[in-house]
Amino acid sequence: MTWLWAALTPHPPVLVPEVGQGREKEAGATLQGMRSLVEALSSLHAHAVPDWLLLLSPHAPYVPGALFVSSAARIQGNLARFGAPKAQLRAETPQKALRALAALLKRGGIPAAFGATENISQDHGTLVPLLLLRASFPEAELPPILIVNPSGLSPEQALRLGELLGEEPWQDRPALLASGDLSHRLKEDGPYGFNSAGPVFDKALVEALKQGRANLLLELPASVREKAAECGLRPALTLLGLCGGPLRIFSYEGPFGVGYCTALWQAEGGN
Repeated sequence: MTWLWAALTPHPPVLVPEVGQGREKEAGATLQGMRSLVEALSSLHAHAVPDWLLLLSPHAPYVPGALFVSSAARIQGNLARFGAPKAQLRAETPQKALRALAALLKRGGIPAAFGATENISQDHGTLVPLLLLRASFPEAELPPILIVNPSGLSPEQALRLGELLGEEPWQDRPALLASGDLSHRLKEDGPYGFNSAGPVFDKALVEALKQGRANLLLELPASVREKAAECGLRPALTLLGLCGGPLRIFSYEGPFGVGYCTALWQAEGGN
């Protein structure tokens, strides 16, 4: 079977109303982008629901030189560290898919490290997108979720990972959610101040998604990628490798000095 859909979302906790307490409205374009994504997925899920979800989070455990893969039987967590303990979720890990992914990584030469991290309260890269998107699933019930962190891979390995995922003849129907913010250096009052590499990086990433051309990111000078202070490059490259074509962009903005982009690819004429 083929992948049902693949998407890119940002993950600032402020977007969750229990955390933002009204400040989330400052990211109006992103909120609308997420609403549009929920609407598109809700329409799709009325006919077909993913058997499991592969979630790429740059805030899951980081392993230098390898892809981190969560092998916990289940996950659970909340946003208590952001003042919202009731913003919580839990889900099972698809064990059959975990074994299939491990075999695929070995065959494809993608270095991997496995760890059983059940409590994901430190991983807002997983929690925020799932909290915002679970309304798109019937009765707001999340499917089994397999978390990986591609941050330890090279950009080329992250792209190859996506290609391998797309080539694999999965026996079920998965979906992929790439969680990642773009540059953190878009404004002087942003988390890392302003650097001209920030807007350059964000423009290239959004254009790469629009055109379905990963080379627009791979061709960026390493200095631009580094100075942009991003966390979404590798998730985006894996996403592009899987899709093999353009995505629909719902929104892009940088209201707090950090770039947020929402985008969607659908397997059956959803672009």
